[in-house]
Amino acid sequence: MFVKKLLEKIKLKISYIGLIFFFDLFRKKTKPKNVFLNYRKSEIRNIFKKLHGKKTLFLQTQIGRGGGKWLIDILNTINSVSAYGERNPNPEAFFRYSRSHGLKNYDNQLLDLVKSEIISDWQNHQTSYVSSPYFSHGIDFLDKKLNPKKIVILLPSAKRLLTSLKNKGWYNKSSKIDISKFYSKPLNIKYKNHFYGRMLNLGIENSKFNSLSQVGKIAFFMSKTLEKIYHQLLNIDGDKILIFRLDEADQNYDYCKNFISKLGLKLIINKKNFLKLKKRSSAYYENKSLNLSPKEINELKVNLKKFKYYEKKIISQFESNHTF
Repeated sequence: MFVKKLLEKIKLKISYIGLIFFFDLFRKKTKPKNVFLNYRKSEIRNIFKKLHGKKTLFLQTQIGRGGGKWLIDILNTINSVSAYGERNPNPEAFFRYSRSHGLKNYDNQLLDLVKSEIISDWQNHQTSYVSSPYFSHGIDFLDKKLNPKKIVILLPSAKRLLTSLKNKGWYNKSSKIDISKFYSKPLNIKYKNHFYGRMLNLGIENSKFNSLSQVGKIAFFMSKTLEKIYHQLLNIDGDKILIFRLDEADQNYDYCKNFISKLGLKLIINKKNFLKLKKRSSAYYENKSLNLSPKEINELKVNLKKFKYYEKKIISQFESNHTF
């Protein structure tokens, strides 16, 4: 038993180190360079306006931990596409954080930053694919201002999402901050995007939220965020919306090929090479099975009712079947 546990710990550690190694040496190097980052806002807006209609744009969002990096890697095998997720995590997270408090004063600043990324992609590619979970609270705003060809929503199962968020350490420490209060600066937290991306105003009394277990907090966050996404989708042309169901797409070549065809693109990579892509975007430790306490199980049942309700509505109302 001791040896088995030791081997499991070693496997988890290697998995974690491997993903960090890949992220540092591969993903950061493949991030498209934003050559328009320091241009004047008026110049960025004019270039975007000039190219829009001649080039193609896709936007993608999700609750988080939904297979976004994997799908990005698949799309980047297509020569005409420049795809990347969480290009500017701190500003994007602050955008979501602000909007969770009903504040829109940061909208235009984020919009100009996203436009600069898009037109930078368009310099050498026909298609720009911009993804971020932090768009979850403003995807209807971005659709209105950017008018992409399609809006993609990543939708993993509740179990898969909860497992990944738990293993990534979401809400693993008690926080003394009031989530209903807006903070313009993060409080003694190393990663700003972790503060702004997680400590959202979820419409719940702070004392009640803090009384929940880590699993209860994650489940509540998942449900409220999916609800937020759904109500925004109602403001967007339904024909533009595609749902990417991770549990069906996972290592499913035909599903992904058909999904990509609905973007008006063609997947050239063969099945053998397709199946290799997941190894560099998903780590074993992220999917480690959870052992839940009775309190966690009870909170999970209560707080996931809303998630499952909106999951069914999204799947039934928008295109999500990408099987042949």
